[in-house]
Amino acid sequence: MKASSLVFLLKNISGISEDVPADIFVNGISLDSRAINKGMLFVALKGTQTHGLQYAKKAQEQGAVAVIWESDDSSHIAALVSDLSIPVIEIQGLSLQLGEIAQCFYQLLDDKKKPKSNYGLKLIGVTGTDGKTSVSHFFAQAMNALHKPTAVIGTLGVGSPDNLQASTHTTPDVLTVHKTLRDIAIEGAEFVAMEVSSHALEQERVNGIAFDVAILTNLMRDHLDYHGTVEAYAKAKEKLFIRPELKTIILNKEDDFGRKIEKNLREKTGLSIISYRVESHQNSERNSNELVAYDAQFTSSGIEAKVVFGNERGVIKAPVLGWFNLSNLLATLAAMLALDVAFSDAVNSLTQVKTVAGRMERVESNNALVVVDYAHTPGALESVLKALRGHTSKRIICVFGCGGDRDRGKRPLMASIAEKGADVVIVTDDNPRTEDPVMIMDEIIAGFEQVEKVTIEHNRAKAIRLALQQAQTGDVVLIAGKGHEQVQILAHTTEPFDDRQQAAQVLQELAA
Repeated sequence: MKASSLVFLLKNISGISEDVPADIFVNGISLDSRAINKGMLFVALKGTQTHGLQYAKKAQEQGAVAVIWESDDSSHIAALVSDLSIPVIEIQGLSLQLGEIAQCFYQLLDDKKKPKSNYGLKLIGVTGTDGKTSVSHFFAQAMNALHKPTAVIGTLGVGSPDNLQASTHTTPDVLTVHKTLRDIAIEGAEFVAMEVSSHALEQERVNGIAFDVAILTNLMRDHLDYHGTVEAYAKAKEKLFIRPELKTIILNKEDDFGRKIEKNLREKTGLSIISYRVESHQNSERNSNELVAYDAQFTSSGIEAKVVFGNERGVIKAPVLGWFNLSNLLATLAAMLALDVAFSDAVNSLTQVKTVAGRMERVESNNALVVVDYAHTPGALESVLKALRGHTSKRIICVFGCGGDRDRGKRPLMASIAEKGADVVIVTDDNPRTEDPVMIMDEIIAGFEQVEKVTIEHNRAKAIRLALQQAQTGDVVLIAGKGHEQVQILAHTTEPFDDRQQAAQVLQELAA
């Protein structure tokens, strides 16, 4: 990539405490000192535990030509700065302005040599407790079916849904977001659906980009280990919907938080609002901006439902499971309509969507319906169990656990939900991390009313085997919590583990 002058990158940045050297040119930017190579700019932000300046010496040793750092009143900062021989520039509020710096560095030019807004991409931001991954992938799959090149950025990776590159966060850091968007645009994409987490909104990881459409799936309890309260979590989510550049917001009318946002933003000029909901039957009382599905049928092969939007009517047919995926399909359809895709084309394209990895993903079985799902929150587990109840008149066998070093308050809640929603419950380990698995299990067990009916098996492979061994024709087996994950995270090691592979192996042995 062509080098950029530091003066150019910082030309519109406020709060710079000293003159910027005119002779410094950088060929890359990174927040991670380990990723620094010769000629790069190291960015040092204030963290919750340490300041990035702690790693500036290492960045210098690896070839950084300059450091920009976020102002901090801590007494030890001066010593960290004085230890460097390359230019070190203090900037107040750097984290809030880093997106603009990234935009300058990664910019793409049009035929008239002017920077392309958003790298020439239409951006769709998807947030919510559950459903972000499914909606973003459904959208990309449907748009690609209409020959509208679309990529995703999210939990499962980056790129076209059928050719993903691994990622480490639901929403990457702001520098990686900009670089990724530039790379996606160069590869020929025209649209990008990005999962936008509450952490990303709180940590300004999407600064410097302009979303055309913002989607809310739902809001339930999650990430309280980070946000502290549900109110703080909701406030972080709301940041996506008050961004001034938005043209359309899409809200779940069945969600309390969605209704609150709609009420708050209804009077905002220049903003289009589309709400979506599922009804049990056709109702003539609806607004022109509502996308409504009704008369839904759920079978082992997928979903079929009638849908109406204004004067348009159609039938959604999609090979995915669960009533909540009908809601996800409506969010997808609404986004396509917001981007001027014809209603009939958008509805027809939904026949091309596929189950997203680890989200209501079926494992091939000769008798029971075996499903692996990422449900790791109380709301998600409740939704999945309710959805699967519609796919069987027999038993639901549920395998679940709770992760360590995460929101402890949800553990008894998930136990209560599993007990009410399943006929057989097996509790097991799920990424215990640095916590004692026995302590995690004790906190889960506290939520059961009849714990004597619950099977406890710390070994996850054995727990899955126990579930499948007792499953009979017509039963549903739900293996919840890890979904697409391919490792089990322990205190001092990470071991290969994939629920889907474990289940497939047991089913193969039982069929032999």
